[in-house]
Amino acid sequence: GFFARGRGPSGRSDFVTSPETGSLFGLMVGKAIESLWLAQGSPEDFVVIEAGAGSGRLCREVLRSERGFSSAINYITVERSEALRQVQAETLGRYSNVSILADLPDLSTSGVIIANELLDNLVFDIAEFTSDGWAEVRVALNADSAIGDSSPEFLEVLAPLDDFRSSLIPDFAPQIGARLPIQVGAFEWIARAATSIKDGAMILIDYAGNAEDLARRGGWLRTYRDHSRGDDPLLYPGEADITSDVVLDPIRDALIDSGFRIESETTQAEWLSGLGIEDEVATGEAAWLAGAARGDLEALIGRSRATEAAILTDPLGLGGFTVIVARRG
Repeated sequence: GFFARGRGPSGRSDFVTSPETGSLFGLMVGKAIESLWLAQGSPEDFVVIEAGAGSGRLCREVLRSERGFSSAINYITVERSEALRQVQAETLGRYSNVSILADLPDLSTSGVIIANELLDNLVFDIAEFTSDGWAEVRVALNADSAIGDSSPEFLEVLAPLDDFRSSLIPDFAPQIGARLPIQVGAFEWIARAATSIKDGAMILIDYAGNAEDLARRGGWLRTYRDHSRGDDPLLYPGEADITSDVVLDPIRDALIDSGFRIESETTQAEWLSGLGIEDEVATGEAAWLAGAARGDLEALIGRSRATEAAILTDPLGLGGFTVIVARRG
């Protein structure tokens, strides 16, 4: 499908993620990791697992930030797309403490698991509220489509929900016809990811909302193709990124079921502010003023920080994402 073809956050991206805006996001994530490393007692062996690592840009910028954990860290990027793993190999080849994997590892060390815009791209089903309660929305081939048609027509049909999917929908009373994503993949991924480290933290970043709010407002399903947004997931199969807002209710449940406690749940703008992004912008502006006449690289990077920060904290864009930090141990 879309990601297997090497699409997503890389040179052929159909959308922009926080790491792709520049170096500032990686610097701030590095500060967050350092704080969690210190909270664990500064262990000599500390692992960072970045799931859905895409091009490896976030990993590179975290390592470039040269925080106090630099000598202790082993950074593992997890990426299912072979094409994107090849991109990572080129991006991260100079770092001896980086491992590139296709699946989550099973480790017994302390660490941090990072998932930036991963959960929204995991498998989800769709539920629709009917007069008889919730039903699953499935897809069937239109019987009127011609045999061998290269572009067959698809139809939506309703089917009963099984117990597992029903358990992922919180108890509330939406209007008839309201729809909601069922976070099957995200729920199962958190349970699996929780086994990758003995203790530590998860940092989950995504566009998300509570079930009741998403069902009421709709518009949570979207597609991206050639930098254009759509809302019909049945168009261009395998050529478009299909994604949805993440329903937070089952995500919280999955974390708690896996022994984590939710330490904070904020917007990305609030999270970055708490990490001191304003101070980093001020430092960048000072570097620009000091080196503008020379036009050196440090000065140019400093100049870009204000622009990057504005994008990362925009409440109508990346800044409106939800950041959950959960800890165990």
